[in-house]
Amino acid sequence: MGEEPKVSTVITSNTMTASSEKNLAIFQGSVKMVQGELVVHSDVMIVYFKEKAPSNPSAATASGAKSESGNEINYIEAKGKVRIEKGESRATSQHALYYKAEEKVILTGSPVAWQTGTRISGPKMTMFLKENRSVVEGGTRVIIEGSEQN
Repeated sequence: MGEEPKVSTVITSNTMTASSEKNLAIFQGSVKMVQGELVVHSDVMIVYFKEKAPSNPSAATASGAKSESGNEINYIEAKGKVRIEKGESRATSQHALYYKAEEKVILTGSPVAWQTGTRISGPKMTMFLKENRSVVEGGTRVIIEGSEQN
């Protein structure tokens, strides 16, 4: 029953605004998130943290301060020129929601995905990262590049 090793999430951007009151952080300008094999680029990225009840109420400080490392990501919203890469797979869209616990990405805003010679597009695309599979809803268009025949 070995626990999966924790993978760090690293986000870089031109500016970052954090709101502990709203449990979120807003990254703007050349945003890049790296988490293991997953890389996400966007214009704006909003990270929503889970609300954490203190496990030991007597240990909580009077100000209610919590350490930064104690913040657990609930989900991440990426907006504007979103580009996702994971291994051989790539996808682009105008909007993406990444649910960390489920390792699921929901793409809207003209999503297009490429994987080993296949291009898939449709109104809404859900990528299941652990399973390396995607579901397209609302009508889909698939282009499979022809292979060279000798």
